[in-house]
Amino acid sequence: MRGVISFLFFSIFFFSKLYAQETRSDKEIMDSLLQNDEFLKMLDKMDDVQSYFRINAGIGNRLSGGNNKAVQNLDPQNELVFTPSAGYFHKSGLSLSFAVYLLNANSSLSFYQYALSPSYSYSKSKAVNALVSYVHYFKESRYNGSASPFDDQIYASIIFKKPYIKPGISVSYSSGSYKEIVNVDTTVIILNRPTLIKYTDTAVTNVSSFTLSASIEHDFSFYNLFSKKDRLRFTPQLSLISGINDYSVTHNSSTQLYGLYTKRQLKKLRRFQSSAGNGNFEIQSVGLDLDLNYSFGKFYIEPEVYLDYYLPKSDDKAFTLVYNFNIGITF
Repeated sequence: MRGVISFLFFSIFFFSKLYAQETRSDKEIMDSLLQNDEFLKMLDKMDDVQSYFRINAGIGNRLSGGNNKAVQNLDPQNELVFTPSAGYFHKSGLSLSFAVYLLNANSSLSFYQYALSPSYSYSKSKAVNALVSYVHYFKESRYNGSASPFDDQIYASIIFKKPYIKPGISVSYSSGSYKEIVNVDTTVIILNRPTLIKYTDTAVTNVSSFTLSASIEHDFSFYNLFSKKDRLRFTPQLSLISGINDYSVTHNSSTQLYGLYTKRQLKKLRRFQSSAGNGNFEIQSVGLDLDLNYSFGKFYIEPEVYLDYYLPKSDDKAFTLVYNFNIGITF
């Protein structure tokens, strides 16, 4: 961009000399422009967007990260979750961020998972904004009700720029597994005598989710509210979310008295049985995302509220409210 503007500027100046005799004032103006740092800085600012770092601190009831709100907010709880994070965003569109999740449980903070997320965004097109991201969760192998049930999440979205009400579409696939270990004490009859035995039942649950969402949104932006460096942006987004969820549970039991007990007898003692569930692709919910961002120079605050209403009949509550408040700095 800088090269184009410079070429046009010097071309106009050069060809104007073909029709007018150069005067001393013209030469002085030209030299002044070439020596003016502010003029060169103006051309520099017209180049590509600069790379930057971002440090962020969040608090809310969102248990996991990622861009797919329909998945990350499957089971929000009432505990407060603190999420410090840091990321590097390159001007090419590539970025890498890392987040730590701390749960406020029993009057103390504890780490329960970490998330690493590389992504790529493309915004140079006049027609669309595109995003592709990947999230991997680092967590304990045992089951934790506060952690994300997924280990990996892939997300892609396209939002059209030109319409006043911007339509968009997104697709996401998430998968993961976790263990639940149950220790059971029971009394059985061995050689006509009651005997206390201990056995362990390990349940391995594999889960996967595929979602396809259609959305509409509009950005309301306001500049120079309190100074020349601030901006307020409000983005409501309404989404219709469809998808399919699958799971399978496999149990494995063991006992110290395994030599005295056959597999058939041990199976009778076991309290859990393996199971699986394969859902159907269906419209799942309607979501409303309310995102407010206020920036002042390098600092910003960003409160966000997500409302989700589950459409299929279910014994669980249909309405879900998830909130999050972020504050950060870019440099």
